[in-house]
Amino acid sequence: MTEMSRKEIEKFLMHGTFTAKLATVKRDGSPHVVPIWFVLDGRKNQARKGMGDIIFTTYENSLKALNIQRDNRVSICVDDQTPQFSFVTILGTAKILRQKYNQLLRWNTRIAERYMGKRNAKAYGKRNSTEGAILVRVTPTKTIAEKDIAAWE
Repeated sequence: MTEMSRKEIEKFLMHGTFTAKLATVKRDGSPHVVPIWFVLDGRKNQARKGMGDIIFTTYENSLKALNIQRDNRVSICVDDQTPQFSFVTILGTAKILRQKYNQLLRWNTRIAERYMGKRNAKAYGKRNSTEGAILVRVTPTKTIAEKDIAAWE
């Protein structure tokens, strides 16, 4: 098992169509975990000298959004389930942003392009930018990233 560098983490997180598992804190203190589509906002790198923020969208009445509004602490895990196995776990704080339609559409189209391909990106971007859709920005506070977990030395 080997730690990943920041560049390796960013490359891993944006590899193919890996989904993230987002954990939020429910009202009773128990965890709520759901898969999400996401992208990295690379513009944040220069300002913090760290990894970019995680960006995803959801609906304002979803359980994850309600949990974040009450307690903005989140954890995100992305893993590669093929040998030699690797993962990135991010602890961070989430901020809900209510965006104008054009901004929301831009992010949703970018996310859709990653998961559904360039040909379908606009259609999925529009579908996911309807009334009640919100943008969530997760700022990492701690990152744990290991690669080649099952490698022989």
